[in-house]
Amino acid sequence: MPELPDFIEFLKDRLKSPLPGYDAHSQMEPMMNNKHFRPYTPKDDTRSSAVLVLLTLNKETHELEVMLTLRSTNISHSGQISCLGGLSETGEEPYITALREAKEEVGLYTDNINIIGNLSNLYVQPSNSLISPVLAYVDKIKDLTINKSEVEEVFFVKLNTLLDDRVFKREIWNLKGNDVEVPFWNIHKTTPLWGATAMILKELLVLFSEYNVLKLN
Repeated sequence: MPELPDFIEFLKDRLKSPLPGYDAHSQMEPMMNNKHFRPYTPKDDTRSSAVLVLLTLNKETHELEVMLTLRSTNISHSGQISCLGGLSETGEEPYITALREAKEEVGLYTDNINIIGNLSNLYVQPSNSLISPVLAYVDKIKDLTINKSEVEEVFFVKLNTLLDDRVFKREIWNLKGNDVEVPFWNIHKTTPLWGATAMILKELLVLFSEYNVLKLN
């Protein structure tokens, strides 16, 4: 088995300790008049879901990057950037959901995926689902078979790119008739990276920044 990058080894221990959670999520949270635009507390009928936050190493630059997808226009949260994932079946562990959905959506070969652990859960009000982000690493991604009914495009973004202030933006958008201040990353030619996916990735970036500080000391 290939040697794991140092950051992945760091995460295996770091995920056993309290996580940044909402402190990280809130940095990418859409706000309206400095207040929550949407509730972030699950309801009694909230469904469980999971996403696969899959890291891999760019073979040219040797930088860690995360796999992302552009969702098809005929499903929920259509046309948005997201991680692989979906609703859990009854009694299903988050990592099982994440791997199952990854195989269904892009034909990802999952036998060689190293599950690291879970980031903080995030409630998403529009879909009334509680997302468990499953953090994983894979050394090599084999040929993908994209399910075009769910996924329009698969692409990769380096963690260092998301830390670059030049790709971070804030704009006022009109969402459901409300003027909302939306933080996002401008990393795709047509589509901003915002919302729940951005909030989940922000927690990962906070941990990546912790690691970079430790590495310097």
